[in-house]
Amino acid sequence: MASSEADSRLSLVLIPALDKIIKNASWRKHSKLAHECKSVIDRFLTSTPSVGVVVDESEPNVSIPGPLHDGGSIEFSLADSESILSPLISACGSGFLKIADPALDAIQKLIAHGYLRGESDPSGGDEAKLLAKLMESVCKCHDLGDDAVELMVLKTLLSAVTSTSLRIHGDCLLLIVRTCYDIYLGSKNVVNQTTAKASLIQMLVIVFRRMEADCSTAPVQPIVVAELMEPIEKSDVDGSMTQFVQGFITKIMQDIDVVLNPATPGKASLSGHDGAFETTTVETTNPADLLDSTDKDMLDAKYWEISMYKTALEGRKGELADGETDRDDDLEIQIGNKLRRDAFLVFRALCKLSMKTPPKEALADPQLMRGKIVALELLKILLENAGAIFRTSDRFLGAIKQYLCLSLLKNSASTLMIVFQLSCSIFISLVSRFRAGLKAEIGVFFPMIVLRVLENVAQPNFQQKMIVLKFLEKLCVDSQILVDIFINYDCDVNSSNIFERMVNGLLKTAQGVPAGVTTSLLPPQDATMKLEAMKCLVAVLKSMGDWMNKQLRIPDPHSPKRLEVVENTPESENLPLANGNLNEHAEASDSHSETSSEVSDVSNIEQRRAYKLELQEGISLFNRKPKKGIDFLINAKKVGNSPEEIAAFLKDASGLNKTLVGDYLGERDDLPLKVMHAYVDSFDFQGMEFDEAIRAFLQGFRLPGEAQKIDRIMEKFAERYWKCNPKAFTSADTAYVLAYSVIMLNTDAHNPMVKNKMSPDDFIRNNRGIDDGKDLPEDYLRSLYERISRNEIKMKDDGLALQQKQSVNSNRILGLDNILNIVIRKRGEEHLETSDDLIRHMQEQFKEKARKSESVYYAATDVVILRFMIEVCWAPMLAAFSVPLDQSDDDVIISQCLEGFRYAIHVTAAMSMKTHRDAFITSLAKFTSLHSPADIKQKNIDAIKAIVTIADEDGNYLQEAWEHVLTCVSRFEHLHLLGEGAPPDATFFAVPQNELEKSKQSKSTILPVLKRKGPGKVNHAATASRRGSYDSAGVGGHASGSVTSEQMSNLVSNLNMLEQVGSSEMNRLFTRSQKLNSEAIIDFVKALCKVSMEELRSTSDPRVFSLTKIVEIAHYNMNRIRLVWSSIWIVLSDFFVTIGCSENLSIAIFAMDSLRQLAMKFLDREELANYNFQNEFMKPFVVVMRKSSAVEIRELIIRCVSQMVLSRVGNVKSGWKSMFMV
Repeated sequence: MASSEADSRLSLVLIPALDKIIKNASWRKHSKLAHECKSVIDRFLTSTPSVGVVVDESEPNVSIPGPLHDGGSIEFSLADSESILSPLISACGSGFLKIADPALDAIQKLIAHGYLRGESDPSGGDEAKLLAKLMESVCKCHDLGDDAVELMVLKTLLSAVTSTSLRIHGDCLLLIVRTCYDIYLGSKNVVNQTTAKASLIQMLVIVFRRMEADCSTAPVQPIVVAELMEPIEKSDVDGSMTQFVQGFITKIMQDIDVVLNPATPGKASLSGHDGAFETTTVETTNPADLLDSTDKDMLDAKYWEISMYKTALEGRKGELADGETDRDDDLEIQIGNKLRRDAFLVFRALCKLSMKTPPKEALADPQLMRGKIVALELLKILLENAGAIFRTSDRFLGAIKQYLCLSLLKNSASTLMIVFQLSCSIFISLVSRFRAGLKAEIGVFFPMIVLRVLENVAQPNFQQKMIVLKFLEKLCVDSQILVDIFINYDCDVNSSNIFERMVNGLLKTAQGVPAGVTTSLLPPQDATMKLEAMKCLVAVLKSMGDWMNKQLRIPDPHSPKRLEVVENTPESENLPLANGNLNEHAEASDSHSETSSEVSDVSNIEQRRAYKLELQEGISLFNRKPKKGIDFLINAKKVGNSPEEIAAFLKDASGLNKTLVGDYLGERDDLPLKVMHAYVDSFDFQGMEFDEAIRAFLQGFRLPGEAQKIDRIMEKFAERYWKCNPKAFTSADTAYVLAYSVIMLNTDAHNPMVKNKMSPDDFIRNNRGIDDGKDLPEDYLRSLYERISRNEIKMKDDGLALQQKQSVNSNRILGLDNILNIVIRKRGEEHLETSDDLIRHMQEQFKEKARKSESVYYAATDVVILRFMIEVCWAPMLAAFSVPLDQSDDDVIISQCLEGFRYAIHVTAAMSMKTHRDAFITSLAKFTSLHSPADIKQKNIDAIKAIVTIADEDGNYLQEAWEHVLTCVSRFEHLHLLGEGAPPDATFFAVPQNELEKSKQSKSTILPVLKRKGPGKVNHAATASRRGSYDSAGVGGHASGSVTSEQMSNLVSNLNMLEQVGSSEMNRLFTRSQKLNSEAIIDFVKALCKVSMEELRSTSDPRVFSLTKIVEIAHYNMNRIRLVWSSIWIVLSDFFVTIGCSENLSIAIFAMDSLRQLAMKFLDREELANYNFQNEFMKPFVVVMRKSSAVEIRELIIRCVSQMVLSRVGNVKSGWKSMFMV
């Protein structure tokens, strides 16, 4: 019964396909194939295979289980499986469409229904080889070039990779990936291209998901094609093609899932990766020429490139080819896991495909570029969704360093913007998710990819720079990244100040092209770039604020859920903490170990940062005055005072001007001379050829221009070389003369200005008798000549682009550049890769950089680090936001500037950085223009709203800055009342003066009639226009005198604009004062009292707005704990005493009446026995009673006390003492 069921299952799949093959086969060409098909059909129709495996010792293959199963418990022997599958393999390889098509369909169904089981590997056993042969035959079918066959090949291959019963590994997996890749590139059908790309992505999802889960049956959900594929198919307007591809992928995944989980078909879920592969849209941009990269950042990257060149590109022509196996013999042993080995091989293959470059004769190869682009897109997807093993495994980190970083280097200089854009996207993934294991690489690539473009202000490539700006904006989404960058690079002596350079570069971009500098940018492009740079600066501040909020547990009122997302990001778990704790990753057995952090508390970071700044200052001084620079560094204890230590510094330190190093070494003074001797003695020339020794020696500095200095240096070099190689020459004199001869030969051979080149015989003749009267061997000199002629002696290129600008270049003045020819090669000369010696030199340079850099990558956790970041960026930020806010009226720009002010004040205030906080707040307060109401514009109204929002959100951290906020509130209320036509407080409280009387007689006939309160409003507004708010500077320079009708018209219009804010928003600051913390409320009260004193101090225009608010906030906060209320009352008590003794009687009376209201309210609270707080509360009455000479005030105080006794006698306890003293 079981066997017949097996026959039935397989026959339903195989017999129809074999019948079609027979019908379509040519009996002449395919007689053998037709015979094999007929044999299999006859076997199924007539014979009955045994249940299980038939054991026959005479036929070994019969006793071995094969890969073919019936879908149940019955399995066919290897011999039976081979005989059944052989016709299908032959049909696929026949090269005939009508024969291959049914065979493909049958193979796909066998895979989808689980009839094929086992592992496909051409290097495995017989069963594995049979399956590998089957898959190879499927892959060959794509050469037929038929659209339908291509889809069937894709369907079969995706089914094979998705299948959990048929396990595809190693070279077979690479072959499948290569076939899909070739179909994508070679197919002429857009639908097939899209399907091939989607299939590739789905395969990558499967391979890496199973690798992360360490399980070959891990469930994987289908990709979402609509959001995954880039929108290149413009013809797909109605989405029909996308629907087709989605259905294609989903159907295959569901068919396999039914086999895996028959009880729950179609419900495979990828927990933890929902939607992970849905956001990979790539914007297409037009190609544009990139900048020539000859600066220091590109040179740093070149050192890295050359160091990896030979190993990473070895066997490059065999991507995804059979040749891969030669280099992978021990890969499985090294990795120890087939799933990880598969992921590694696929990742490496994609990296190599992304590095493909067309030969010089075929620069415009569209197919090759499409292949490069799709490989970069696939890498981007992998990195954006990398799991824990991928991010932490030493094996994968090594692959990233060796292959992906080299790909980045090649493609970041591409002339295609889409390639540069993808390179940036890949790099942002490395920074976001892999930075713990790639400290040195990020330190090289960040300046090369990002800062190089960002710092080019005058002649930037617009598209390229916009890509970089978008990249930086995305980078700021994860608040941990910028802080980590600062602590690992800006605080590392041997690294570039990445954060500082980034902020300064953004500032320069936001400010635009400097005046008088020619630029290729169009005005709209310049405006767009400036706005994008502004957005990036705002994003930087927001990122800093978000990180601070998370560390200090400060709730973010604008995005309450965001902190939860940040806290749950995997990166926070993968990085070593700055206090030395490193979370373990159980799932990553070979996890990255270099990142185990040492103790790095704030004091340590502060010391590192201070050390770096002082060292940079010393280097900068050296590059101007070498002797003073060395003295500074010695006094600062950055360099030891011994010649050996100074020599080591000159030899190893980066950033030194090599010309000035040579000048210093050539000095005749005692210390520089000893340093030069120590410098030369630090070289070990033993066993080195003479020209190699000169190369090594002259790489660290440029020979000075003065002949005597050169003579001293070369004399010491000759002595050292002869000492290390005493058998080379008779004496050091020989080495001395030969050194000069070699330098002259170097100039002659490599200087294009020299027409008549020195011949070998000339060189030999010039060196006759130099070895103590004897000739050096002719073969030796001829060999020396050939090496020098073939390989030019050059100085180390490190940092020379900058040094050329800084140095006086005395060599050029004296013409010695033509003698030495150790200068920077110019643009357009031979490529770096053409010189093996230069490759070796650059390899050594990168090793040196790697040796200097710390391998530990710190994850910042202490919020104090933000202080150092703010010190670096606050001034550029302030300039970037203030200038556009002052000069522009564009709503978008104004909005960004105000956002920047908000975040800057939030960070500086919460970090208690008083100077920086006040700089931002006073600048923002100035932009409210409340002191000059006739000049108010919409942007000033927006500034008022911003400062109110800041006070509402960050009130707990403003401290003394509350004064600036409350001053703005006071001025606003003053203007708002004038706008409504209400009489000013001066009407009731001002002291009559002759000047005031004159001002009231101002002409009003020329003023417009206002809508609401008529002439009263006009007169009061005119007074405000002349004086400004409470005697502040006047408008337009007219501090006094008449107001023009134009000014008055502007003022009236501007007063109406103030209604956009509304008094209710201002009053909310006072009503919410009860929500301020215990320290903030005291700062708030102090600031309010100070503002009130300023209001009341004016004799001509006194105001009581803040005084009334004092009473209100005292009432709102009276229920605070007595300890806090006592501190508040100490401030208020002094204030009321001062105001109560005011010479302005009206003000004093108002103050005493306000104090009475507070006292009545306070006496409603019961006081326990033996407390003295009532007495303290009543003391202002006593003090004013004693100090004031005004009879009206004294009488008022007596009446107030009497009223309190009559109405609150039952509650008076310790207050009796003050009452009797009155």
